[in-house]
Amino acid sequence: MSRFKAYLELIRYPLFAIPIVATLPGALIASEGHFTWRVVAAVFVALCGYFAGMIKNDYFHHETDIHTNPERPLPSQRLTPRQAIVPASVTYGLCVIGGFWLNIKAGLLVIGLVAISHLYNAIFKAKGILGSLTLPLGIGLLSVFGALAVSGTVPRLVWYAFAATTLYDLGTHITTTFKDLPRDKELGIVTTPLQIGIRPALLLSAVATILAFVIAFLPYWLEPDIHKSYIVWVILGIIATVGTRISLYLQPNEKNGYLALKGSMVGSILFFPCLIGALVPIAVSAAVIVPLLFVTLLLLRTTRQEV
Repeated sequence: MSRFKAYLELIRYPLFAIPIVATLPGALIASEGHFTWRVVAAVFVALCGYFAGMIKNDYFHHETDIHTNPERPLPSQRLTPRQAIVPASVTYGLCVIGGFWLNIKAGLLVIGLVAISHLYNAIFKAKGILGSLTLPLGIGLLSVFGALAVSGTVPRLVWYAFAATTLYDLGTHITTTFKDLPRDKELGIVTTPLQIGIRPALLLSAVATILAFVIAFLPYWLEPDIHKSYIVWVILGIIATVGTRISLYLQPNEKNGYLALKGSMVGSILFFPCLIGALVPIAVSAAVIVPLLFVTLLLLRTTRQEV
């Protein structure tokens, strides 16, 4: 049981909703709003790959975590590095197999996503702006993977989802590095604020986030045959994001960085799948988004794990 709990900590289980809401827009848009077995399979592959990436993150940074997060499973020696890298690598392999089982295009993209995850965890995470660009690209491509897994094609609406998700996650990645800013500076870990400066980093985050919301509004104006009610999720995402980032812009510090992190998680769950609502009634999209949001908030409230 203790080992099971350690693995739960490795995969950052409170974040489970992120790969789901990032993959669902592409999968459901490609399936024209129908929950087919391919939609479920695409989400499952994305979820497993995301968890494997989280484990690899702790594997590559377990020596740094001795100083920054000594309570985590690897630095606390509840798990050995081998007990982390082996299941993560096997899971990556199974994700690739699952992608090719769905179709060749999906399999090739899974290989690309695994490469992006590996590059981020092994190299780019501590390379400032490169890390802030790499991880959001992988998150954004999950919507493309979902579409390819379901139909082998990428509908135009999915490209809106890809661009909006990537830009939003770019803004999120930059702001959430502020929660570890003093610690990173002390240990010589290069993050975007430390590389380009605090104010330029906040400006870049704001621009990326604003562009994400603008792109999400475009189908409302440009696509005639969609449910306009999807815009409700965009507006709620804006409220959650802006409301929890204002304090960080006024006073960039660790406390406000944590607030921005939690707000961005809520905003992501509301915003990433918003374009599902362009094809299905708002009640259907709510049946997907609200339970994921509720469980995430419950996990964040009840767990002491640092995410």
